[in-house]
Amino acid sequence: MVDSPDRRAERTRARLLRAGARAFGEKGLAAVHLKRDILEPAGVSVGSFYHQFADKTELLLVILSEQSELQRRKFSEVHRPEADRTGEQIARNSYSLVFDLADAFPDTFRIQLRQRADEDSRIRQFIEHDRLAWRRSLAADYERLNQAFAWNMEVELAAELVAMLTLGAVEQYLMLPAVERPKARARILDGLVQFTLRGLPGLSGNAQQAEMHPPKET
Repeated sequence: MVDSPDRRAERTRARLLRAGARAFGEKGLAAVHLKRDILEPAGVSVGSFYHQFADKTELLLVILSEQSELQRRKFSEVHRPEADRTGEQIARNSYSLVFDLADAFPDTFRIQLRQRADEDSRIRQFIEHDRLAWRRSLAADYERLNQAFAWNMEVELAAELVAMLTLGAVEQYLMLPAVERPKARARILDGLVQFTLRGLPGLSGNAQQAEMHPPKET
């Protein structure tokens, strides 16, 4: 089979995206050297790179864009309205999805964490736009809980706090050696769910007793 120029260009692009994600995730945009950190690992010439991308910032934005489409689709599925879902199911599904994405795409997730305060407004706005869409989907879930259980929760604030808690937890999770993550993940997820639904007493293992019988002052 004759290898067409389009197929070669697709393979080149894929190699650049993989090498770029790894480099940006490890070092951040400013510290990445285009030739040493991306082109040489990808086996791509300078000319071939500039045939596809204007600069390394454009490569980073394309990496984020492709991940963004996947994330929004997944969040839409997880936060789709369903009857009879409990608060624990909603919280666990939401947290689990973020950890699933972090496990599947650790480099891209590190980019989002590392570049969220980037000086380049294009990158900063892109990441914040994705986070806003995520917080809105969380808030919609919490509003359904408000209606189902007659709660009086500030859903926008709840969504913002849960998003911050999730990102902090995943950032620490990705710092662990890969071999340690599966065991740590189960523990972290359980803790996040209990903390989200019941606060600090939820981590005691007996949330109801802890809430009804606080420790006596001495």
